[in-house]
Amino acid sequence: MKADFTPSEASRLDAIFKALTKWQAEISLPQALALIAIAKTPGLSVNELAERLDQPQQTVSRHLSVLLGRYQTSETTVPRAFIRQEINVSDPRSRALFLSADGQAFLKALVADSKMT
Repeated sequence: MKADFTPSEASRLDAIFKALTKWQAEISLPQALALIAIAKTPGLSVNELAERLDQPQQTVSRHLSVLLGRYQTSETTVPRAFIRQEINVSDPRSRALFLSADGQAFLKALVADSKMT
């Protein structure tokens, strides 16, 4: 069954597909969603991020380990850290998440790649 999309919607879907396909060897979709959430709300804690992504904290922590550059998975190769964490000033027991320079550059490239042609 073919879905009906307006030409504008189809063009936007094509642009998003091309942008994500280009970066799929470097980052997974859940990791990209985590980066976007961190970019929109710098200083999120791991628990707050898990709530926003509607994922278990343990799952989000695994994605964050990859984004912090701690290890690579078989699906992705992250040669650099896309995020950094700092002690949360309001709660020293938790960590605040921020984009690194590489994370910001990645999201800017993703946005540029997803522009409609």
